[in-house]
Amino acid sequence: MIFFKVIRWIVWKDLLSEIRSRENISSMFFFALIVILIFSFSLSMDQEIAAEIIPGILWIAFSFTGIIGLGKSFLVETQNDCMENLLMAPIPKGAVYIGKLLGNFLFMFIVEIILFPLFIIFFNLDILGQIPMIMLICFLGTLGLSAMGTLLSAMTVQIKAREVMFPLMLLPLVVPVIIGAVEATKGALNGDPLKLYQQWLQLLTVFDIVFLIVSYWLFEFILED
Repeated sequence: MIFFKVIRWIVWKDLLSEIRSRENISSMFFFALIVILIFSFSLSMDQEIAAEIIPGILWIAFSFTGIIGLGKSFLVETQNDCMENLLMAPIPKGAVYIGKLLGNFLFMFIVEIILFPLFIIFFNLDILGQIPMIMLICFLGTLGLSAMGTLLSAMTVQIKAREVMFPLMLLPLVVPVIIGAVEATKGALNGDPLKLYQQWLQLLTVFDIVFLIVSYWLFEFILED
């Protein structure tokens, strides 16, 4: 089906472009690494205090790292009239959104997978048994950020002050996702039973579904404007 071919083509194009330039992933990685280093050297804490504070530090690093990458998502499409070509091409515009979303999600998730062992080392965490649950939380949180970030990146790409407008528009909308991710991560790091923090996982799942449906539906209107 042409829908899935367009998704595959968009994802492949973004991955190939990133492999050649390494612009997004390297800037995202070094920003998050600086955040980790600053907090790890400025805070000395035992395991109990770490479990209370680190979820917030973790998602500060992941959220602002994501903003760096998501903000540039559609910037490359403004070169050589790519946006106009995407608009005129007889392809489902929703497939373009899904392709860009998957590319953004992969970039963010790869950076998070690279950074997470550094969090464990620098903050001296003993959480090997909780890693699968934390990866699930990162998956859900990153999907929510990517879904809304991809839509707003397309919306602000033609605005001159997009570097200011993009985070100002994105952060208030994804507050429920960030809060849910922080609370769920705190429960996982503390080793709490799943039933004590499963409501935050459910919140993340609900917001992911809502963001995906709304963003998919709105994307065609935004692209035409």
